[in-house]
Amino acid sequence: MLTDQRWLQPTMIFPPPSENDRLKIYEENDKLYQGDFHLVWRDLWDLQDLQSVDSTLSTFFPTPYGQRKLEFNWFLVVCNVYADFLVSEPPRMLGGTPKEQTTLDNIRMRSNLDVMLYKAAVNMIKYNHAVLKVRFKGAEYKEPGSVIENIKPSVWFPIYNPDNEDEITAHVLAWTFIEQIGTSQAKLLKVEIHEPGVIFHRLFWMSGNVIDHEVALGTSSKYANLAMPIPLDVDPATFVAPLGSSVDTGVSYPLVFAMQNPTDDFKNIKNLVHELVTRIIKVASILDIHARPLLAGPDNMLTTDMETGEDALLLNGRFFPIRDPQNKPTYITWDGKLNSSFTEMDKVTDMLYKVTDLTPAALGDYSQGMQVSGSAWRRLLVRTLAKTSRLRTVFDNPIKRMMMAASVLDSNGRIKDASVVTLHTVGWQDGLPRDMKEDTAVEQARKNSGLTSKLSAIMRLDDCTKEEAEEELTRMKAEIPDAPREQSPIGARMRNDGQQPRADLTPEGGEHLDVMK
Repeated sequence: MLTDQRWLQPTMIFPPPSENDRLKIYEENDKLYQGDFHLVWRDLWDLQDLQSVDSTLSTFFPTPYGQRKLEFNWFLVVCNVYADFLVSEPPRMLGGTPKEQTTLDNIRMRSNLDVMLYKAAVNMIKYNHAVLKVRFKGAEYKEPGSVIENIKPSVWFPIYNPDNEDEITAHVLAWTFIEQIGTSQAKLLKVEIHEPGVIFHRLFWMSGNVIDHEVALGTSSKYANLAMPIPLDVDPATFVAPLGSSVDTGVSYPLVFAMQNPTDDFKNIKNLVHELVTRIIKVASILDIHARPLLAGPDNMLTTDMETGEDALLLNGRFFPIRDPQNKPTYITWDGKLNSSFTEMDKVTDMLYKVTDLTPAALGDYSQGMQVSGSAWRRLLVRTLAKTSRLRTVFDNPIKRMMMAASVLDSNGRIKDASVVTLHTVGWQDGLPRDMKEDTAVEQARKNSGLTSKLSAIMRLDDCTKEEAEEELTRMKAEIPDAPREQSPIGARMRNDGQQPRADLTPEGGEHLDVMK
């Protein structure tokens, strides 16, 4: 854990040795997410109990052992399922005024926010961290304005308050790159230090993995635009530019936002997935071996190889000679008896469901029959939805702060129609398909019992704004004819100032009706 920035000076190693374990986990988890299990688990393809049969393999199965086969990527599934539940339905963000809403919509469009949030949700499960940054794109861009970007956690180095391990005082983004400078290939280290209200840019010359010395930002053509401009009242010939530069953001907190997963999902399932994949591969290997034909017959069927002097039978498989010439050639059959292996796989899979808070229904397993009720569907997914709610809590406050920071940058940057936005609520969705029949019945019951209004019911059912719901109500009144008046005494009194009208009067009012006719 880093508590200061003293590692950003000459003779210091980059990355800091204290961060090596975290960076190694990021690299390992990325390989697991990609399905490259053999690069992480070196013993995975070492089939100890089957090595002795490698030399007996014939050309019928030319692929050697040690290749990947039949692995089921639980890591990819866990990431995608929770990202789907969290943000596959984009959250609603409503501004307090039309101008604020325009600002929100522009930030969302420039940032491609829906896709960005999905990638951030995957990163939170995969790396245990999701790191986002707010940045302002100036007039040199075709579409100027603030954007929200995903940052690889491997370039993020948080500086913690030593008195409070949950408080990050600064976010350092640092990465190395190679650039042609003069006649040599130089390795440089670019550093962004994000503190409340300010960003510091620095550039270092590297010697291997050791910081050699700090250089001016203009040393790299990529970052020359970040160098401090020459003041108007200073002679350019005598001006000595500082090595780094700083930018005032106008925001009272850093523009980097780090979100940590409450539970380390990959760490919790690594051993279980390792066991499951190993068992699947071994069973598959056994089936491959015994799928080749095994033939027994008289030894006079063998021919002698003139080069090796060995007796062999030219076929794709194995032959077991029998000395009795009266026996006919027969195939040897085999019963694998692998029930115990399959039972173990089922048990490991069940443990994976419990550890990851997933259920078979979350993966599309409808072996118990398709559920037609939305409430029944939610009961099946109660644990999955509870974990999704925890992830949503982690995302909620940073998104509000990010949108406010982006709107401040737009306003300070004089972007057209920009306004500072204070986002009080993020309208999260649950990621489940809606049961409109059940939702309509619930809203109707609430309306009939006087617990809601038509306006609110329409807003919830159609997922629309108040203005859109009011327009819908206006159309309903114009299209639907007046309903027949109530026939109950209570309804009649309500229309007659609390008085029960006489039933023997004609609607036009006047003459008595002969009710006996």
